[in-house]
Amino acid sequence: MRRSNFLGVYGHTAIDIIYSSDEFPQPNSCVEMKDRQEHFGGTGANIARIASTMDVKTALASHVGDDFPKAFMDALKKSGVDTTDVVKVRGKKTSFIIMISDKNHNQIGFVDQGAVLEQERLPVRAHTALSSRFVHIGTGRPSYSLKVAKIAKKKKKTVGFDPAQELSYVYTPETFKAVLDHCDILFVNSAELERAKSYLNLKEDAELLSYVKMIVNTRGQEGSRIITEDDEIIVGLIQPDKVVDTTGAGDGFRAGFYAGLSRSLSLEECAWIGSSTASFVVESVGAQSTLPSWDMVQRRAARRKCV
Repeated sequence: MRRSNFLGVYGHTAIDIIYSSDEFPQPNSCVEMKDRQEHFGGTGANIARIASTMDVKTALASHVGDDFPKAFMDALKKSGVDTTDVVKVRGKKTSFIIMISDKNHNQIGFVDQGAVLEQERLPVRAHTALSSRFVHIGTGRPSYSLKVAKIAKKKKKTVGFDPAQELSYVYTPETFKAVLDHCDILFVNSAELERAKSYLNLKEDAELLSYVKMIVNTRGQEGSRIITEDDEIIVGLIQPDKVVDTTGAGDGFRAGFYAGLSRSLSLEECAWIGSSTASFVVESVGAQSTLPSWDMVQRRAARRKCV
């Protein structure tokens, strides 16, 4: 009998190729890249693995290629992720991302979608949605995400939508609205929030509440903000011990936020837990390199009382 889960995550499982550089190049020029590292990554796998490490029963739905490393699958399973819906697409390659960070921790990325491009012709992997209370729809093809959202809402799941950077180059105003119409929570950073409003011809952030019940807005060094019809909650940043690489910090926040929800914490506490989780992610290169336990995250979240 397949297990029940609290969280079901749809999104990329990818190989992150991470470089650093003193600065980004201007068009038609070059700069030197340094410190190449390869790590397990992808928005879906990041959230699922980090949440699972914090004892949140989590399923992951993701399309990978024939070349998907066995070590990556083993790592997901060892962390407790339900990998029923992590499937290989015959004849295709696993997604990979080249991420470059400058000395100020700004980032630019180049994505090879690989097997994910096949989602438009593939049937929905439904176990992840059907077995979970919360369904998190992250990166992927809009038509596939729409099918997932419809299945989840029909079964009365709480659906979070988190298109991330793909909002700017994969989604259109029409496809974004189509998925959003079936969701309860919108996760966005500040740039994505502005784009979301522009797609829907809205001026005020709160106007998005005509589509969803909650907006979770991550704001980098400024912390995070949660907007509902009843309240606007501002939460600060939990300082890490050091900042090495910011890849996956937002995914860490989301995993922590869901970990808080799984324990019936208030929305404010969930945001503090999200901030604490993200603070561990940035302390090493690669989103899955530092996987904090629930106890570790709780202890660090208490730092806010000292600020």
